Amino acid sequence: MAATQKISVAMGRDELRLAKTAAHEEGVSLSAYVTRAVRERLQERRRMEAARELLSTFAPDELPTPEEQRELVELWTRARPAIRRPAKTRPARKRRAQAT
Repeated sequence: MAATQKISVAMGRDELRLAKTAAHEEGVSLSAYVTRAVRERLQERRRMEAARELLSTFAPDELPTPEEQRELVELWTRARPAIRRPAKTRPARKRRAQAT
């Protein structure tokens, strides 16, 4: 298990509400949901950097047009579809029998 560090993050109320709802629907904690979002964003940045680095290796006469470059970068940086996990269900609470 990776080492973790507790932090404090401020976000808007609407974003927090939506993130909590999404995390619940995916059956993960808010912490896991936010961690995954950050991880995915960092991966996206690495893919974008790699795409730009690759484009910089093209010879001037072989460079794609600006439109082709945008299309290539979009293709190369497109994230894979996220796997949706079914929400965890909690067992129904048993009601205590009331003594009469």
